[in-house]
Amino acid sequence: MTPEKLQNLNEEKLFNYLKDNHISDLSGASQYSYTDCSSAKYKVVIELKCRKTHYPTLLIEEHKYNELMKHPKCRYICSTPKGIYSFSLHHLPKPEFFIQYMPATSEFENNNLVPKSVAYLNISDAKNILEII
Repeated sequence: MTPEKLQNLNEEKLFNYLKDNHISDLSGASQYSYTDCSSAKYKVVIELKCRKTHYPTLLIEEHKYNELMKHPKCRYICSTPKGIYSFSLHHLPKPEFFIQYMPATSEFENNNLVPKSVAYLNISDAKNILEII
């Protein structure tokens, strides 16, 4: 996958890429779920995020982190123009969360700033599923 394709990735395309190339039984979660998808074969729940810019750290919201951590096996998978990073959250120390004012929605339909409890995960703690660098 080229950097251009990675930059234009959305969660649906990322889901399809993962299903076609890595987790054949990946299934989407219901619209009421706190996670995006899961695999019965690997007994894992997954949250997906796509970033248009590459950063050495990737943001996770505390409420998403807490929901993922309720499961014995969970992954937080983020794409950037330089790769697809999979974090095994149970194998990392708990991140330090702090309040940051951010747009109410991630795609900026509602760009009113609201306080969110967030932390940053270092990409060096992730497995790069697709190394582009």
